[in-house]
Amino acid sequence: MKLLTWSLTALLVASPSAFANIDIQFDFSYDTSGFFNSTNIQTLNAAASVFETRITDSLSAINSGGINNFQGLILDPSDINQTQTLSNLSVAANVIKIYVGSDNLGGFTIGAGGSGGYSCSGLGSFCANAVDRGQTNTTGNSATDFATWGGMISFNSSTSWYFGQDQAGLTNTQFDFYTVAVHEIAHVLGFGLAPSFEAQVNGSNFNSSETGTVALSNDLAHWAPGTMSTVGGTLQETVMDPDITPGTRKYFTDLDYAGMAAIGWSVVTPVPESSISLNLLAGGLLLGLLYRRNLGSRRQTVINAYA
Repeated sequence: MKLLTWSLTALLVASPSAFANIDIQFDFSYDTSGFFNSTNIQTLNAAASVFETRITDSLSAINSGGINNFQGLILDPSDINQTQTLSNLSVAANVIKIYVGSDNLGGFTIGAGGSGGYSCSGLGSFCANAVDRGQTNTTGNSATDFATWGGMISFNSSTSWYFGQDQAGLTNTQFDFYTVAVHEIAHVLGFGLAPSFEAQVNGSNFNSSETGTVALSNDLAHWAPGTMSTVGGTLQETVMDPDITPGTRKYFTDLDYAGMAAIGWSVVTPVPESSISLNLLAGGLLLGLLYRRNLGSRRQTVINAYA
C-alpha cells in the first residue's frame, strides 16, 4: 500500500536563581486567517506540555525598556515570505514565546518552525544577557548549550488536519496536528538548528554522550528517516525524523528527549509521554525546518530552507 508521508525542518535566527520548568507561551497576533480556535489551541498547549513537563532550565528574563531594545525577528507565520520585527520585546524568566499562524506553504510542506533571530541595542550587559539568557557557551563551533527567546511556527492552511485530543478519531486521510506541533516546537528549542546541535554533527551522524551515534537525514537537522526509539518501553518511530504518515500519531521518544539533552536542555526523569493527557493546558533571520509530506512508498528527505 502506498503511504503518504511528510518530512520536517526548523528555524534559527534576564536571571532566575534555580532551574525551573520552561513555560512555552503562544502568541496568536499573527494568526490573521483565524486558523486557531479553542480546539486546536488546546491541542497546541498539550504539545507544549511534552516539553514543559520534562525540560527545566534557568533562562534569564529579557526586559526591554529605555535605551535597551531587544528586537525579535521571525518569519510571519501567516505569510512566511515576509519578516516581522518585534521591537522592544520582553520575555519573562524561563518563558519561551512562540508566534503561531497558518499559511498555504505549498508543495508537500505541512509545517515550518524554528528559533527566532534578533537584534539588540543598548547596554552591552543587557544585550549579552538577552542573547544568552543567562546560559554559557551557546555560540560557535564548540557550543554546549542553547538559549532562545522563542520563535515561530506556521501550519499549512491547506492540509487536512486532525485536531482531536483523542487519536481514536484520526483517519488515514488526515495528518495529526499534535505530532506536527511537537516536532516544530522541538525545532524552536534548537533541535537541528542550535550551534550546540551542529557542534555534534560528524559527517552524516550525530554523536553525543546522551544519544550515542545516530544517523541523520540528508539535511543534517533530523534523525534519519525511519529512526526508531522507545516510548515507555514501546518501540516507535521518532518524532524528530523527517516524516510522518497520515493517520499516525507519534509521541516524543527516549531518543528525541536525549537529543534535547545533548544540545543543552536539562531533561528530567522520563514520564511515558503517551500517558500525558492531551487535555493538559500549558500555562541574524530564520533558517526554516519544514514538515514535508511524500507521495508514494519512498520517503522524502529534502528540506527547504528559508533565508
